[in-house]
Amino acid sequence: MTAIASPASATTATPATSRRLALTGIAFAVLFIASLVFSGLAGSATYPSPFDADKATEAYFADNGGVVVGMSVLQFLSAVPLAAFVLALTRRAGAGLARASGLCAAAGLAACALIGLAIPVLDASGDTLHTLHRLTFMAGGPAHVPFLGILVGASALALRTSAPRWTTVVGLVSAGLCLLSVLAFVSESAMPLLPLGRFTAILWIVATAIRAARLRK
Repeated sequence: MTAIASPASATTATPATSRRLALTGIAFAVLFIASLVFSGLAGSATYPSPFDADKATEAYFADNGGVVVGMSVLQFLSAVPLAAFVLALTRRAGAGLARASGLCAAAGLAACALIGLAIPVLDASGDTLHTLHRLTFMAGGPAHVPFLGILVGASALALRTSAPRWTTVVGLVSAGLCLLSVLAFVSESAMPLLPLGRFTAILWIVATAIRAARLRK
């Protein structure tokens, strides 16, 4: 666990690493949240769940092609600083679990965005539309979120001696919620676990990024 560098040690030994932690963590959060805000404000309705009626899903994508493109581009861009954050956080040898999980989370988010982008670009309809829609959900939901939780949980444990106690608690709670969210693959009742896990993980990432920025001063 000690193979993951704390923001404090990053500042002491390599200021550049601390700077990358701050910039990439905040950039990931801003871009991802911006994608949701843009979709909510610009869309004619809420982005559909794979459990919604087929007609409602078809109507949404027919009316909101440009919104889907914008949201997908922002989410794809957010995967880049997420991957960079993971590499900065786990820069020392031996942090295999956190690094592998974090990169898988970034890959899942990027895949979700690219598949989502294909829907309006290909003008998908019928079975193709529903297949792509379900794939975006799987890649960006119960595939991406559990890996994000493992990154946060493993890192929170590794940093527990140098980070504020509340961030450790948030990280571990987030990891539990994220891992349980894999149930959304098979049950609509588990869907609330996805945003709960995702946003507590983002809270931990932002807190870690802000702490790295403060310790660097």
